[in-house]
Amino acid sequence: MNLLIEKNLVRMVAFGPFFFISFVVIVISFLVIQQNQQRYNDSLQGLKSTYIESEKNTILSKLDSSIKLINYQQSITEKMLKEKVKSRVDSAYLVAKNISEQNKNTRSPQEIQKMIIDSLRPLVWNGGESFIFILNYDGIFSLAPSYLRDLEGHSVIDFQDATGRYVIREEIALAKTSGQGYLWDTFTRPTYDSKKQFKQLAYIKKFGDYNWYIGSAEYLDTTTKEMEKSTLNILNNSSSSDSEYFFVLDQAGNFIASGKNSDLVGKNILLIKDIDGKEFVKELISSANSNHPHWVTYKWNNPISQKIEIKHSYVKKVPHSNWLIGSGFYMEDYNKKIALKKAELEKANQKQLGNILLMSSMILLISFIISYLMSQMIQKRFIKYAEMIEVKNNELNTLNLGLENIIDERTAELHEAYEKMEKIAVADALTHIYNRYFFNDALQNEISRENRYNSFFSLLMFDIDHFKQVNDVYGHDVGDQVLIKIVDIAASCLRGSDIFARIGGEEFMIILPQTTLESSIDLGERLRVSVEEYTFDNIGKITISLGLVQYRKEETFKEIVKRVDTALYDAKNNGRNRLITS
Repeated sequence: MNLLIEKNLVRMVAFGPFFFISFVVIVISFLVIQQNQQRYNDSLQGLKSTYIESEKNTILSKLDSSIKLINYQQSITEKMLKEKVKSRVDSAYLVAKNISEQNKNTRSPQEIQKMIIDSLRPLVWNGGESFIFILNYDGIFSLAPSYLRDLEGHSVIDFQDATGRYVIREEIALAKTSGQGYLWDTFTRPTYDSKKQFKQLAYIKKFGDYNWYIGSAEYLDTTTKEMEKSTLNILNNSSSSDSEYFFVLDQAGNFIASGKNSDLVGKNILLIKDIDGKEFVKELISSANSNHPHWVTYKWNNPISQKIEIKHSYVKKVPHSNWLIGSGFYMEDYNKKIALKKAELEKANQKQLGNILLMSSMILLISFIISYLMSQMIQKRFIKYAEMIEVKNNELNTLNLGLENIIDERTAELHEAYEKMEKIAVADALTHIYNRYFFNDALQNEISRENRYNSFFSLLMFDIDHFKQVNDVYGHDVGDQVLIKIVDIAASCLRGSDIFARIGGEEFMIILPQTTLESSIDLGERLRVSVEEYTFDNIGKITISLGLVQYRKEETFKEIVKRVDTALYDAKNNGRNRLITS
């Protein structure tokens, strides 16, 4: 009996540790698996709310950026208006001056005056609303628009606008004292009631040969509408996807613009309802005007799926405007994204579970061998094995943390790389001005805008004379510093609206919007002289050659680039350090 008991005891001593350790390993593995599963479930539960909250914050940020764009466009309206009327008058002045100088020795003053008037009479804009006019210091109209042609040869010095101002007398006084300047007034408008007057900005310039002054004007609302149209085009083209787009409406519910649903533009949608009968447009307007704006949920057609789906939209007021701008997202689009993310999490969880099971199997095998060989040292080996289990558990936790850190690091690296790629896509790496790729798009856009709105612009191209010698003699590092300094000099000569790009090596292009060839010559000469007068460290004086052209109607991208390149080539062949126009 004792022998049987001893044998059983030996068996218990021999195999007891194996079963006990195996049991412990299985329990710990189960707990680790359960804990990992709990983290996985928690990630799934927070996934949807996190995605939606992130999207809402992104849309709100885009709306704020769009409002800043609209405010900026509003702020430069008067500046654009001033540039337009001044450019017209300056161009007309040069035409008149050239005619006067070329004919003063061969024709009578009366003949020259008629030639000037005949040359400037066709200069009209905006369907005849804007034009060139000429008066003398007695207020006599020498050149009037077609709808006021009967006033030519008569004095309008006592003309009063809608506010009672004697605007002709003010123009004469401005011409005599300052020689040129701007005046705000109100004036009649062709195709409108002759008793009704509209606010306009006039620019006049003294033409001393015949006690004349030349002027032009444009109605404020004409330029305002142009700027609004430009802003809406930018918003329409900035939609991040087919289902996420900006829309603009006014306080009365008139649909002004939209990246999609263009068939609604120009219509009043205040009373429009979704399929559940909800007047969501009223709610959007009410939310935008309240002290606590909120997201509005309704059912609307998804441009991607062409199905009626739940949409969340947010609308904000545009300061100093009657506009409301909004955007939103379709819930179904994000359900698909969330489903993809869930699949990724499930795959990662299954992989991690497999690693845990593999590790547990290995530990079980090791524990069997140890318990079989070391049955006489149960207590010591049990303690050691327990310590081993704890170490392995810590290694698993460390492995999990390491994987999470690697994922975070890779995500940060991808984000950083994306930002660098985005910057490289438009900026020159050395000078930090625009590169060739951005310039090509900008020039094509300027050509399209010119053809659409009948505006104008000039294109300036320059490169550095004998730049190869600088690199050969002083090295490319010094050459790079020269390029950077010349870019700084050029930038100081340009306006905020000009587009400055490096198109390769030492060659540069500048787009001058709303700028005639005559006005651009002054800028080009100023740039050339600024470079010529600067003394470069260790080198001394450096010069540049420039080509300048004004865009011709219906001219293609390749044609205008070839013209300006030819002008630059002529400048270099004619001795360099000069500006040639074409």
